[in-house]
Amino acid sequence: MSWPLVYVLIGVGAAIVAAATTPLCRRLAKTFGVMDRPAGESHKAHGAATPLLGGMAMLSAWLIVILGGVTVLFLGPDLLPEHIAGIIPGARSVLGLLGVVAGGAAAITIMGLIDDRIAMGPGKKLFLQILICGLTALYPKIRITLFWDQPLLTWCITVFWLVFVVNAFNFLDNMDGLAAGIALIGSVLFTIVAAIQDQNFVATLGAATSGVSLGFLFFNKSPASIFMGDSGSHFLGYVLGVMATLTLFYNEQAPTTAPVLIPIFILALPIFDTFAVVVIRLRNGKPIYHGDHNHISHRFHHMGLSRKTAVQLVHLLAIAIGLGALPLLWLDTRGVILVLLQAAAMLMLITLLHARLRKEK
Repeated sequence: MSWPLVYVLIGVGAAIVAAATTPLCRRLAKTFGVMDRPAGESHKAHGAATPLLGGMAMLSAWLIVILGGVTVLFLGPDLLPEHIAGIIPGARSVLGLLGVVAGGAAAITIMGLIDDRIAMGPGKKLFLQILICGLTALYPKIRITLFWDQPLLTWCITVFWLVFVVNAFNFLDNMDGLAAGIALIGSVLFTIVAAIQDQNFVATLGAATSGVSLGFLFFNKSPASIFMGDSGSHFLGYVLGVMATLTLFYNEQAPTTAPVLIPIFILALPIFDTFAVVVIRLRNGKPIYHGDHNHISHRFHHMGLSRKTAVQLVHLLAIAIGLGALPLLWLDTRGVILVLLQAAAMLMLITLLHARLRKEK
């Protein structure tokens, strides 16, 4: 059994588990009243109350798959091919890292669930995000170094990155299936990059995350029967942000240092959308945490596309830009420049289309 097949099996298994936990959490949400009721919130388009435990469905499926894999690895090594069973000594060394990642994922998902229930103020919410991400980044392997030997500076950069990605996915969760689809695309791409670099731990996390995103997406696509809520967007943003810090993108054989840009390419749409929305809200004199209809998906919808088609277009753009990240592992400087120009052209096209829409209004 090859490693690529292992990743596929993990992804398929995670999708199946998520497809089982999601209906269960949907029923629990209805039973205990954990519902998104849109009354009085103008930025929400759905009319009926919708279950909000999607985050717990994804987290529970993710933990089941991860813990199940650890159990098989250590209690059933005879069931594994020799070359995979041979990694058990190395796997023991990452159990602490796995515990930190899983603990942080659980903590930030529960925090999001509490926010879904009692609507924390933005200040308290940001404080808890920084606290959880800050504790996570204390683990030495979860660190964006950028070739700098400055522990405090790199810790601050890592915390900023994790909090930013968490909020980017929180912002992006504005249409049925949008954030889950972007998480699926991003986690698949991170898995591919990690697998190419023989980083089995990160590839395993990515495969599990892509699987739970896919399993949940079956129920979250339009018309959604369950929402991920803040718990789901926080879970996905946290895990993808952590994967970006864990993956070693640069190696000495690479022609350039451009591979460090790979996570920016993979998460280009959430990053671009967040910056665009923040700029628009500041320009309009509104708080950046105040929901509106200025996200990329909304603006495509205002151009005449259906909500479902707008989501599909954002997904296609994420795939197109994200795939450009893979060649950065091998391209020389001229090739890197072409890839950068291609990504910039796509984002500029979005900007110009939306600028024209604003003028027409």
